[in-house]
Amino acid sequence: MYFKLEKSTGTRVILLRHGESTFNALGLYQGSSDESVLTAIGRRDARITGKFLQKIAFDAAYISSLKRARETAKEIFAVMAVQPREILISDKLRENDLPIWQGLAFAYVRATFPEAYQVWKQRPHEFYIQIDGETKFYPALDLYQRVQEFWQEVLPKHLGQTLLVIAHGGTNRALISTALGISPAFYHCWQQSNCGISVLNFADGSLGSAKLEAMNLNHHLSWEREGRRRVFKRKVSQRFTLRGAEV
Repeated sequence: MYFKLEKSTGTRVILLRHGESTFNALGLYQGSSDESVLTAIGRRDARITGKFLQKIAFDAAYISSLKRARETAKEIFAVMAVQPREILISDKLRENDLPIWQGLAFAYVRATFPEAYQVWKQRPHEFYIQIDGETKFYPALDLYQRVQEFWQEVLPKHLGQTLLVIAHGGTNRALISTALGISPAFYHCWQQSNCGISVLNFADGSLGSAKLEAMNLNHHLSWEREGRRRVFKRKVSQRFTLRGAEV
C-alpha cells in the first residue's frame, strides 16, 4: 500500500510526526527536551511510513533538530527508493518549549499544577511560564511565531514543489493552524499521532492559499501490522479538503 497524491500545481507539504519515543511510552512531557529517543516500535513505524511514502518524489525534506525527529527521518530514508533532493535540519521545527514540565509525567503535572494545567489545556494562548522570576514566556505563542517564520522562509523557495516535514505533535498542529489562519487558542483541537500524516496544499505557494487535504492519516501503520485497517480510538485519521477561508 502506497500513499498517492492528487495532481496539483501548488506547493504540497506532507507533515509527519516522529515515531513513538521513550517519553511517549512513559507518558512524560517532552517539550523541547532532547533526552527522548525512538523506541523499537517508533523505529518500526517510521520504516513502515517510509515504505508508504516511497512513491512520492520529494523535492526537499525539513526535519526538526531534536533527536526523535532526526531518528525518524533516518529510518524513513533508509527504506525509500528515491531520497529527497535536499535534506535540511531546522531548529524552528522543534517541539513546544515547556521547561518546567519537561520530563514530568502527565498525571503528576495534572495533580501538582492543577490551575496552570487547566489554563494550558483550555486557554493555551494565555498560558505562560515565569522565567527568572520576572519575564513571562508564552510557550504556545512562541511556537506559533517560530513556525510562522518557518513558513515565511521555506515556501518562497519551493514554489510548486513537494516537501516533507518531520517534526512533532505540537509543532505540526501549529504548522497547520498558521497555514490556515487559526488562532493559538485552538492549539489543542488538532491531534497528531506518532507517524501520523497530514497534507497541506498551498495553491499559489503563499500562506493565504493553504488547504488542508488530509489530517493525521495513520491507517498505513495498522494495515502493515495487522493486515487490515484499524480505527484509532483517540486520534482518528481523516482525509478531506479544508480551506483557510472556511475556518
